[in-house]
Amino acid sequence: MTRPGPEPAVYLWRGESYRGMRAVARAAGVTCSTVAHHLDRYGNLDRLGCGAVCNWKPGAHTRPISMGSLNWPSVTAFAAALGVHRCTATAWLRAGDCDRILSRLMAADARTARAAKAGAA
Repeated sequence: MTRPGPEPAVYLWRGESYRGMRAVARAAGVTCSTVAHHLDRYGNLDRLGCGAVCNWKPGAHTRPISMGSLNWPSVTAFAAALGVHRCTATAWLRAGDCDRILSRLMAADARTARAAKAGAA
């Protein structure tokens, strides 16, 4: 006996058509609430089931930072070199606070030199 109600919608995921959220969830290996979340948040199922094997690249939006001859692959790496939080480094970059950034870089270089000297002794 089937329950009366509307027909389940047809969803497209990875080039295949599925009738109802439950069918999509089974194929993707997730729960129905995960499918509903993706539809509510993104409006599509492009990111559904993205794990280790996926075309979605989380690091695609990282911005390399360059100051003179020094380069960092991301703001996070730049902040680690300065010894500050990523949000602080971003705020300093946006404000163009070069003096503060350079003083932090020099302090970090001095710490590295002291640690190398202590390790050699």
